[in-house]
Amino acid sequence: MDNLTHGLAGAVLAQMGLKRKTGLSMPTLIIGANLPDVDAWAAFLGPQQLAIRRGITHGPLGIVLLPLLLTALMLAFDRWRTSRAVKPGSPPRQPVHAGWLLALAYIGTLSHPLRDWMNSYGIRLLEPFSSTWYAANTLFIID
Repeated sequence: MDNLTHGLAGAVLAQMGLKRKTGLSMPTLIIGANLPDVDAWAAFLGPQQLAIRRGITHGPLGIVLLPLLLTALMLAFDRWRTSRAVKPGSPPRQPVHAGWLLALAYIGTLSHPLRDWMNSYGIRLLEPFSSTWYAANTLFIID
């Protein structure tokens, strides 16, 4: 799937009511929905990219660790944002709750391999434990 599609899916999840759970919900869901594609840097490797793409970041280790990293980054951003002086007349910000932020990071991140699995290219769902490709073949890829 295209990163725009993943980002829009994260935004849709937020608009379905999840953005009311905690501050920074919308960016957490959008970033989380794109986060497993951090392996896209492999495109610079040429043909070897196929050994890396849609692998470990789409598998169990990525799905467990990436949301933890995202939550830590979002909490650090919130601390930085809170430390800055508030301009007079600014609208009040929604408070950030770490537990909800972590749950939303997992929801956004899990949505990514689910959509990638649905297309004809598929993912290596169990990487690094197995390099078998899984694909539902319900969506075709248009490049």
